[in-house]
Amino acid sequence: MKLAMEVPYAHLRLFASLTDFDFAIAPTVLEKGQKSIYVKWLQKQADKGREVWLDNGWFELKRSLSQDQLIKAAKMIHATHIVAPEVLNDSEQTLFHIMELKDYILRNDLNIKVVGSWQGFLKDLITLKTICNEVAMPRDRQRHRYVYNMKTEVEAQSSKLPSQSFHYFGFTNLDELRLRPPKSLDTGMPIKAAMEGIDLSIRERRPKVRPLDFTVKLSKPVLDLAIKNTKLIKEASSCMLT
Repeated sequence: MKLAMEVPYAHLRLFASLTDFDFAIAPTVLEKGQKSIYVKWLQKQADKGREVWLDNGWFELKRSLSQDQLIKAAKMIHATHIVAPEVLNDSEQTLFHIMELKDYILRNDLNIKVVGSWQGFLKDLITLKTICNEVAMPRDRQRHRYVYNMKTEVEAQSSKLPSQSFHYFGFTNLDELRLRPPKSLDTGMPIKAAMEGIDLSIRERRPKVRPLDFTVKLSKPVLDLAIKNTKLIKEASSCMLT
């Protein structure tokens, strides 16, 4: 499983060595601007061949940024992937935005891949897999009902697809990653949990669901716990539970 994390600006370099690609928050990119440390860091990561995904802003704003805004942000950071605009619970409108973005990228000969965000309906997974470079499954859309682990389950149910085909927006707990590991994952949980003193191996505790403060500078004990939590995630996704 490939891992990306939300990381405060002061610790970008440290966590780059523990992750596999970068996941940029579009509203933050536009707010900080071309000359900011955050944007320059993402540019550098992309320019040396690392994947840099640009989110559509849904988690932070409860709505997607427009295509024009996303294209602007993508060009600022040299993004390799863009999460297309989405409309919550509206597969048709989300699909329209995906196709519109694909058409723009093709017409302008941009080397950017399109990530489609699943709206929670089984029938859409096949369509999204056909038209998108990557399909992302948000944590709050009951994805466990529609995916299986192709490494441990010999025969797939006809109503399910292999979890290893999808990107996960966040995760519930380590057991989810053990039972249904994704192809890739982006999350802020290792650091958010550490900031609340939570060890992710303790099932009974979870951090509050809220945006990360990118300006915070973590103390050494918090950093150590965040690093431990990050390693726990990587280990969990490589395990096989039956």
